[in-house]
Amino acid sequence: MIICEYGFEKEDPYKKGYSLLEVDIYAWIPSKYQIEVANHRLSLRKNLKTGLFELYRYYYHNHSEEVIFQGSFEEALKRANEEWNKYHSEWAGKSREPDIPCKHEPPQIDLWHCPKAKEAKRSAK
Repeated sequence: MIICEYGFEKEDPYKKGYSLLEVDIYAWIPSKYQIEVANHRLSLRKNLKTGLFELYRYYYHNHSEEVIFQGSFEEALKRANEEWNKYHSEWAGKSREPDIPCKHEPPQIDLWHCPKAKEAKRSAK
């Protein structure tokens, strides 16, 4: 999936200091791994106070969050892919194709969240 880092600039009104946009990497982990770590969702967001991207686990059993990574957008995408492959590649029978950063113009543009997407859609017509 192509993801635009600029899509993470708007603040979540219910979670001040964090981006409204979050990208879910996965929604659960297979039961065999739940001995190591509780079942969780892994999501990507931006901490607007620090300017860093975060990967965080949301634990269903107690509704808590754990930030497992903070860093640049590209590093966060790489780490997200590693986490998916760690927990899901065996049952999926393959490794996940990595998400790629938006280049803000076709063909590598996030058509939903890139600020240049409307312009790209108009020029494609």
